[in-house]
Amino acid sequence: MTERTEEREMSFLGHIFELRGHLIRSFIAILVGAVLCGVFWGFITDNFIMAPLKSDFLTYQALNSLAEAIGLSPIYPDSFNYTKELKNLDPSGQITSQIYTILLCGLIIAVPYVVWEVWRFIKPGLTDNEKKHANGTVLAITLFFLIGVLFSYFFILPFSVQFLYSYNPFGISNEWRLSGYTSMFVQSLLGMGLVFLFPVFAYFLAKIGVLTPHFLRTYRRHALVVIMVIAAVITPSDVMSMLIAAFPLILLYELSILITKYVFNKQIKKEKRDLVKS
Repeated sequence: MTERTEEREMSFLGHIFELRGHLIRSFIAILVGAVLCGVFWGFITDNFIMAPLKSDFLTYQALNSLAEAIGLSPIYPDSFNYTKELKNLDPSGQITSQIYTILLCGLIIAVPYVVWEVWRFIKPGLTDNEKKHANGTVLAITLFFLIGVLFSYFFILPFSVQFLYSYNPFGISNEWRLSGYTSMFVQSLLGMGLVFLFPVFAYFLAKIGVLTPHFLRTYRRHALVVIMVIAAVITPSDVMSMLIAAFPLILLYELSILITKYVFNKQIKKEKRDLVKS
């Protein structure tokens, strides 16, 4: 009895040490990504971080071209550069904002490797069939996360910037703190990247029998309220950004219903085949 207990404790400690190794390597990957962002900081700042604050940003130009194509006036006729309106009011504000943003960019770059490290940790405990399905799951997690980041960057962020800068009910100029913009930048990109993973989580929960398509359909109305709350949390405090964020989340919820239905039907077919064999 004592030997079995010691074996279990050694096995548990072995998993802890193994997990620590994966976490350390993931952290190193994020740091490497952050260092690369730091080396190319000038390019990243001008062409990525501050780009949504300028009128030549891709989203603004695309909307102007679309408006002209259908015979309307340009949506953004005047050139603008809101970077000139940013203010730093804290002694260490620029340092903390830079570190904050660099780490986020490093995380985004390292996501595929971090997901791969997670896969390496859980792989030994999976069956051959589960390993085959998990290979696609690793790719799906990376893909959905990056799609969420890109959606936030090209849709939520520019619309939020335009709305919040142009909204002027008191007739005074809007001047943003640098830390406020970088926080909005990080919150929007990282938040949307994470919530876009919901279909992947739905797949896993359906595989283990926790989530069913019937449950998702039954609580669709409740889910809509939760989606609006999540959209309000991960976006700036304006209605337009919240609605823009909520729309793909609703589509992802419907996609999750289809995914869980597929998994559920597949499990039923497998059980029927097993009953026939027995």
